[in-house]
Amino acid sequence: MKLRPTLILVGGVALLSACSTTGPSTQISELDEARMWIEKARNAGAETCTPALQAKAVARLHHAAHEFDEKHYHPDENARLAADAVKYAKQAYEKTQNTCNKPKVVVKAAPKVPPRVAPSPAKPPAVIALNGVFFETNSAELKPASRVTLDAAVKTLRDHPELRVEVAAHTDSRGRASYNLKLSDKRANSVMAYLISHGIDASRLQAKGYGEAMPIADNATEEGRAKNRRVELRPLP
Repeated sequence: MKLRPTLILVGGVALLSACSTTGPSTQISELDEARMWIEKARNAGAETCTPALQAKAVARLHHAAHEFDEKHYHPDENARLAADAVKYAKQAYEKTQNTCNKPKVVVKAAPKVPPRVAPSPAKPPAVIALNGVFFETNSAELKPASRVTLDAAVKTLRDHPELRVEVAAHTDSRGRASYNLKLSDKRANSVMAYLISHGIDASRLQAKGYGEAMPIADNATEEGRAKNRRVELRPLP
């Protein structure tokens, strides 16, 4: 007997609800990418458009969180579960975009309007938070999922050629402060190298790591530590 997608979704949501109160936390760095894609798919409407895929992604996420929480740690199995969660969430997002959110083409005669001068780009914020930049654990190597956010940063810098910025990287408070400072400095330089490789003049950029010195959330919780692991662009005078 085949299960309807609606029933699969109910099962996935029930698993999500149960794990959020009694199961292991999913707020660990190894699952950052999976959480990001699941949230992106959810915001796009995947729970309505493609509930089966979204439910599979959520199930793999919590299965992975459970494995990370187990006493006997299996790196290969944990990595596979996390990768499956990312895969199914991406499929759910893409299917939603290509099926349910695909705009209907309506052909209308173009109205005659006088030419308009294109407005200048909006002024960038004081600090540009690069949400969605991910690194390998204890490494400055960028994950492929970071490209969307970094390419958006490249566009912002191209739209504002007068802007000079400091690439500021931060960590949570786990580990030695001296190690975190060096790691954040390497990560800041890694992001700066990406921007330069995509056409941003090096004279407009500086890189600096702040380690754990500038938290924006409570380092006592997994959620707070995830927020503290971040990269920002800070305008320079």
